[in-house]
Formats: sequence, C-alpha cells, structure tokens
Amino acid sequence: MPDYQIAATFFSLALALMTLFQVAPAVQLKGSDKRALCFALLQISLLGYLLQPILQAATDNFWLLWICGFFRNMIPTLFWMVCLLLFDDSFRLNRKTLAIPFIIIFSPAIGRVTAYLFELDGSYIFNWAMFHLPQWLEFGLIAHALLTVVRSLRDDLVESRRQLRVWLLGSVGFYIAVVVTMEQFFNGGPPAFKLAQPVMLALFLFAFYGRLLKFRSGLLFTESISQESPVTHALLRDDCELSQNEPEAAHEADSIDQLKQLMEEQKLYKQEGITISDLADAMNIQEYRLRQLINQQMGYRNFNDFLNGYRIQESCRRLISEQEYSLPVLSIALDTGFRSLSAFNRAFKERTGVTPSAYRKDQSLTPKSTSTAPLTDSETA
Repeated sequence: MPDYQIAATFFSLALALMTLFQVAPAVQLKGSDKRALCFALLQISLLGYLLQPILQAATDNFWLLWICGFFRNMIPTLFWMVCLLLFDDSFRLNRKTLAIPFIIIFSPAIGRVTAYLFELDGSYIFNWAMFHLPQWLEFGLIAHALLTVVRSLRDDLVESRRQLRVWLLGSVGFYIAVVVTMEQFFNGGPPAFKLAQPVMLALFLFAFYGRLLKFRSGLLFTESISQESPVTHALLRDDCELSQNEPEAAHEADSIDQLKQLMEEQKLYKQEGITISDLADAMNIQEYRLRQLINQQMGYRNFNDFLNGYRIQESCRRLISEQEYSLPVLSIALDTGFRSLSAFNRAFKERTGVTPSAYRKDQSLTPKSTSTAPLTDSETA
C-alpha cells in the first residue's frame, strides 16, 4: 500500500476508535440501549474492514483475514439496524427481524471456512447460496435502510433526528452502497477509485463523526425523555411544564389549548391525509413551531402517532358503544381518519395489544359509556 493510503487508513482507525470510546459508556450488559450497542458494533466492524487490506499485505494467515472479512460482512446489517432503531419507533429486534441479517453475516463466513477446511472449489449452488445470495440481501438491507431514512421525514417531530435523517445516515448508506457495488460487481472498481478510496473514506469519516457528536446526546446513545413519557397522559393533561419565560410560556399554553380545541372539538384528525402543514395552517403558526410543540410539550416523536392517539381513543369509545356496536369495524376505521382496515388494525394493536374486533368482544359484557375510554394503564380519561 502507498504511504498516503496507510496514513489515511490509520487516521480512519483512530476516528473509529475515538467514536467507539464515546459510545462505550452507553453500552451496558443489562438494560443496554440497543441503538448504542448496534452503533458500537458498527465501529468494531469498521475496524475490521479497515484492517483487512493492511493484513492482506502483511500476512496470508487465513483466520486473521477470515475475522476481518466477518466484521466487514456485518457493516450493512449493523447500519440497517441503527437506521431502523433510530428512525422507526415501532421497530423491535427479534428472531423474525434478525433472520435475514443472520444469513448475510454467517453464510459467507461458514462458506469460507468450509471451503478452506475441506479444500472445496465450490459448486455453483454452493457459491450462490453461501456468497451470492447474501450479497443480494445486503443490497436489500441497504435499500430498506435508506427507505427508512427518507420515509416519514415530513412526519418526524424530533428536530435533531430530522436533521440527521436528511443527510447524515443517508450519505452513509449511499457510501456503503457504492463501496459494496464496486467490491462485488466491479472487482473493487476502477484503479483510480481503488487508489482514492482510503483517502475518501478518511475524509468522509472525519465529516461524519464530527457531525455525529452534535447528535449523540439523547438521540443515538440514550433514550430521549419524550420517548419515555406516557403519551396519552401528556396528550390529555391540562397543564404543561414550560421552562421558557412567562410571555413565551403563555403563548405556548395558548397554542396547546388551540391545538386541543382543533383536535378534540373540531376533530381534524378525521381528515384523511391531513399533514402537519395543514394543521399548522389551521393554527396560523409556523410548521417548525408546531413540531416543537407536539414533540416537546406533548411527548410525541411522530405526527402520525399524534393523530392516531386521537383516532384510536375515539375508536375505542365507538367500538363498545351500545349505539354503534353493530357498526362494522371498517366503518369506524375510515370515519376516524384511517385509510385502510389494515392500517387501523396495526395501529390499534400497537397501542392496546389487541385487534379492534378482539377489543370489542372483550368489552362486550361490560360496555363503556360514550365518555373517553383509557387505552392503556398509563392513559387517563
């Protein structure tokens, strides 16, 4: 390797190690923040990826190179996990969601060990199953991660997360996609790309980590306060704890009252396809101020969740109302603002733990009055 490539590689290694030390305090054996854990593993994988060309030039030891290759295979998967854990509030790591990542990480590793130990040249089926299939799945994960980054951007209420979503992790995904494409389909890319890649990576990581330090507190490495707050309790409370000066606090209190009036009395949430821009126009305030109001004062991280809180609250009341007990679930779903029955079922189950039909059936023996019904133990009428 030329000297400038070695220097750039060690500079990237130093940046990755520094970031790993930054995130390490948030990673604990018990109660660890999964975002912090996945991000720390991403840094470890990056270390393996950066060391691979240096070790290839210094040794032909199979097991050292195999370990570096194993870490390199983890990068797209860990990037996918970080994106979904950060930008999709409903995403959960479980056996089902980890099935494809398991194939991507372990199939090439097992294939290389098998070929090495048994001196197999590998048939077409073997190579396709152990190497080519995981490569295509990598592209699928990267595409899904980028889709998650841009999806629901308009409805994101966390300003720092919106900024991060716009360019930071999106640019990381683009870079990973380019590198993976060059490595897998163009033998590393043209000579100029190969020569420039270590320097490009060092510059990219320098900008990436420098920007990342701005967002790490409360977003990447720790759970935010707004996520821990009982959502509907914040939704229905009359008094808000405001830290601004009195005139601004009074103004925000008036805005909250106006927002509640539009949602609870005029029921704007019933309008199918209503956007935060529409609601801001109805309140005659700037869109960014409305985002801050809903996120910081009412505890929501996503505008759709804010709307669904009202929609499901009314749905719960109507599902068990004696006057509407025979009304189809679909009619209630569409009337409260949902676009489809599947979207209604999914949102309803996320909040109550049961489907609308099961909720109606469970409550049929003791139907509630037409007053507001609680959705969870933490929500009050």
